[in-house]
Amino acid sequence: SPFQLDRESTVNDILQANRSAMKRLQDSMPAVLEKSGKGQSPHTLWVGCSDSRVNECTTLGCVPGEVFTLRNIANLISYQDFSSMSALQFAIDVLKVKRIIVCGHTDCGGVWAALSSKKIGGVLDNWLAPVRQIRAKNLATLKSIEDPFDKCTKLSELNIANSISEIRKHPSFVTASKHNGLEILGFIYDVKTGLLREIET
Repeated sequence: SPFQLDRESTVNDILQANRSAMKRLQDSMPAVLEKSGKGQSPHTLWVGCSDSRVNECTTLGCVPGEVFTLRNIANLISYQDFSSMSALQFAIDVLKVKRIIVCGHTDCGGVWAALSSKKIGGVLDNWLAPVRQIRAKNLATLKSIEDPFDKCTKLSELNIANSISEIRKHPSFVTASKHNGLEILGFIYDVKTGLLREIET
């Protein structure tokens, strides 16, 4: 297996994996941890999905301290979600990030669920309601796509665009984009290749 840990890993396994990882980082880039100890000044806010296959630092080749992260199921931005709104405000107003990346991905479980007419139950149905609304608004386009994986990817792209649209309404973003040149980008990550593709928003 390529994985460092698994379902059977013990506390000692986790601690050892941490020590090994930090030793590799210290040996290869000793300035990173020293800089981390003095505070953070990330250049980017990453809004992504919680999916275990998509990691912002692995994807961008970044090290700790470069990227401030907001992740949730299906990379949603909702004005009813205090976590999303707080992370946006903090990243823009306090950390002064220069760009925001909204990154969805192929084979997204949240998007697959939104494509299905079946209810999941619990809070997940409420959380995914915005993706189902996007699906309803774009039903003709989605119905014209025969391959189910291509359909899932298309809805993921539409969902990314919607999250970007929501961020652009945020008061902090409106001010920072006007006065500080804050930019926002949309990408979709291919879980089979690990590559990003920019989407039009």
